[in-house]
Amino acid sequence: MSWRSAPPLVPPYYKGGDPICPSPFEKGGIRRGFCSRLLPLLQWGKAGMGVGEVRWGWGWLLGILVSWLLCSCSLDSFLFNQKKIDRYDLSTAVIPESNRAMYTFDSEGNTLYGFYTFRTDSLDTGYTVLYCHGNKENIEEYWDRVELFYKMGIRCFIFDYRGYGRSEGTPSASGLYADGRAALDYVVNTLHADTTRLFFYGYSLGNVVSIDLAAASAHSYPLCLIAEAPFASGEALFHTATPLDLPGSFVIDDNMDNASRIRAIHTPYLQLHGDADDYVPWQTNGRLVYENAPPPKTLDLIHDATHTNVPQTMGFENYAAAIRNFLLSSTPH
Repeated sequence: MSWRSAPPLVPPYYKGGDPICPSPFEKGGIRRGFCSRLLPLLQWGKAGMGVGEVRWGWGWLLGILVSWLLCSCSLDSFLFNQKKIDRYDLSTAVIPESNRAMYTFDSEGNTLYGFYTFRTDSLDTGYTVLYCHGNKENIEEYWDRVELFYKMGIRCFIFDYRGYGRSEGTPSASGLYADGRAALDYVVNTLHADTTRLFFYGYSLGNVVSIDLAAASAHSYPLCLIAEAPFASGEALFHTATPLDLPGSFVIDDNMDNASRIRAIHTPYLQLHGDADDYVPWQTNGRLVYENAPPPKTLDLIHDATHTNVPQTMGFENYAAAIRNFLLSSTPH
């Protein structure tokens, strides 16, 4: 199938489209892990204090918080919200079982699980996306996003990081990088994807993986890189999610510095970000990543979209048009 340029996007993006999975930070990760413990404590520290008690109460409370942070916290313990399962329960309403295949591959001794979806009809475009999902649970939470690519005629490989779904191991920042490299190697050398039409897509936490892969690539691929709701760094995300003005190094083992890493990519770049995203805010996170990305680059700042519903807010037709036009402009002719 050969694509013609899709109609240009017409703001404001209309409501509708496919349901998108819950925010990876809304029901898990830093916001729940840290703030669900911290904010009640802060509220308790203020409750019942008279004017003369406030200074002592806050000093005592801050001492406890700093000690707790220094002794027991790391970003890993809050960033990952994995869910282990014995089997994957994936809808066949859009993607028939005959048009998907489950694969296993190795990453540093851990067996990881992934799914490859494809079309066998005239809608197949020949493009393949390596999709790096967010931090919530496992592949099942992102299957509706895979269905969007299937509708567009784009082959998709999505995989679970170590500790997620059926994948073995324990999640970690360093493990993310290794798992991404292992997944890419599998797509290229086992699935034999056409590398001239292979692109990376990261969503939220997944941008740590996709941006690193693009920056480290010494090959002609990826064709391009798409980032949806990337955070600037672990430290920036920590400061967004907490009221404490503490150095991120107190809780961050690996800073996951997307804003710096993006400088090293050598491929066209498209960033999608909701201007109503209060989990990974545009102004304090996404803007830094985009400004540091080298050209050629394109920004779609989606009006009224939050962290979880960029495709839904745009609507499928506009979302598909944005990706199709970007792929076409990135493909050598």
